[in-house]
Amino acid sequence: MKGIARFTKKGELQSKIDRKNEEIDILKIGLSGIAKRCGYKNVQEFYRTYHKSHGAYIAYKEQVAEWDKTYGDDNQKQNKESVLERLKNPPKKTADYQKQKTDRVKERGAR
Repeated sequence: MKGIARFTKKGELQSKIDRKNEEIDILKIGLSGIAKRCGYKNVQEFYRTYHKSHGAYIAYKEQVAEWDKTYGDDNQKQNKESVLERLKNPPKKTADYQKQKTDRVKERGAR
C-alpha cells in the first residue's frame, strides 16, 4: 500500500510539473509576441537594445550630476552675495575708482 501511495503522489506531482512547464512555454511565446508587436525580431534583440539604452541613460545621469555639481542652483546660491552685503563691502575696484575720483576732484579744487 505504501508503494502505491508514493507512486500516486509522484504521478500527481509530475502532472503539476508538466502543467507548469506548459504555462511557462505559453508565457514565453506571449513574451516573444509582445517583442514582435513592438518592432523587434525577438526578445534577445529587445534586451540588447534595452541594455544599450540603459547604459546611455546611466551615462546621462552621471553627466547631469556632474553639471549640477558645477553649475547647479546650490553652487550659484553659494557664490551670490546679498545686495546689502555688496553695499557694505564694495569690491576693491570700486573703492579704488572712488578714491581716484575724489583725488581728481581735490586736484581740480586746488587749481
